[in-house]
Amino acid sequence: MSFKKEYIQVIAAYLILLTYIIVGDNKVIMAILIIFVCSLTIYILLRISKLLNTEREKSVSSLKTKLAKSRRENEEVYKRFLSLSTTLGSGVFMVDEEGFITFSNKDVENYFEIDISNKDYKELAEIKQLYFFIEETYLLEEYHRKQIKHQDKVYDLISTPLFEGDMYAGCLVLVHDITQLKVAEKFQKRFTADVSHELKTPLSAIKGYSEILQRDQKMDPVHRKEFIDTINEQANKMDAILSDLIVISKLDRIDYEMDLELYDISEVIKDSTNLLHSKIAEKELGCVVRAEPCEMLFDKVKISQVIINIVKNAINYTDKGYVNVSGKIKNNKYIIKIEDSGIGIKTENLDKIFTRFYRVDKARSRDTGGSGLGLSISKNVVIKHNGKIDVKSVENQGSTFIITLPIKK
Repeated sequence: MSFKKEYIQVIAAYLILLTYIIVGDNKVIMAILIIFVCSLTIYILLRISKLLNTEREKSVSSLKTKLAKSRRENEEVYKRFLSLSTTLGSGVFMVDEEGFITFSNKDVENYFEIDISNKDYKELAEIKQLYFFIEETYLLEEYHRKQIKHQDKVYDLISTPLFEGDMYAGCLVLVHDITQLKVAEKFQKRFTADVSHELKTPLSAIKGYSEILQRDQKMDPVHRKEFIDTINEQANKMDAILSDLIVISKLDRIDYEMDLELYDISEVIKDSTNLLHSKIAEKELGCVVRAEPCEMLFDKVKISQVIINIVKNAINYTDKGYVNVSGKIKNNKYIIKIEDSGIGIKTENLDKIFTRFYRVDKARSRDTGGSGLGLSISKNVVIKHNGKIDVKSVENQGSTFIITLPIKK
């Protein structure tokens, strides 16, 4: 605010008074001028003071309004932050510049089984790795990331520094539970190693026999045919493994959906078993198929493949006796049983048979050309149908696979 006009008025009044003092001699007029100048000065000073007070009040009022607005915005941001922290699905806590934990959400408490809010981070010494992580963050005063283990769980910690101007004001720490990811990573590595091992055998055979054929151009026709047959056999085995791997990769996708249709499941059971009739007859096994008719929603192709996989598996591990298949409705569920009188499975191996590449008898699997993925695929398909698959077995007496599917119309 400018008071230029008021200043000019005061200066002009004093100049007039000064001029009259120099050239004038009337004391009455001089007294009147002095009183006028003093009054004018007082009036202008009061006016300026009033204007300044008014301006100050406006400024204070404006500042209060801005502060109130800023406070409301901060409260809104904080509410959103609190809301986000509860639905984030990860732990989050904030540490101020003095090492005091000013905020933490429920996930952090659940992860570490301790309420860390309103505590000095040094009180977390019992959770050593978390304590050291926060301490490192304070020393670095920059973005920091580390994975820690706590009670058989693995957590990914991410710290973001907070600044007020150029001053360090603490940090915001995100905590992600990556235990399942680590387990999946472990299984992925094992699976990759298993795939490499499974493919290595037929590849070695193909490479070895083809090199012999290439080197020995005068080999007699009988041996040449044996070598070519072996190469074809190993190539077919590789093809079976790769085909099953493609199926598994599709089933493992979260967004994979079954092609559900309304169909009589008893017809699928009968048709699938009939496809293996020649194999059953070749081994002179008995086979009885009894399935109650039931129209329900399911993926016809996938369930058919499950039945074929398990029946074929039963045939491979049964030298004499029978392979029987049945289907029955019970408590709004359809139960499929595939029973055989084969070599059975040891009790300690029952929980392994659905593992990828696991074989009850490796020699038999090699002879039949199995990929070792059939049961794993079958279990995955049944789970995708919200069902379950179990097995009961007695060594040297046979096995029974039980598939339970919910009946959906």
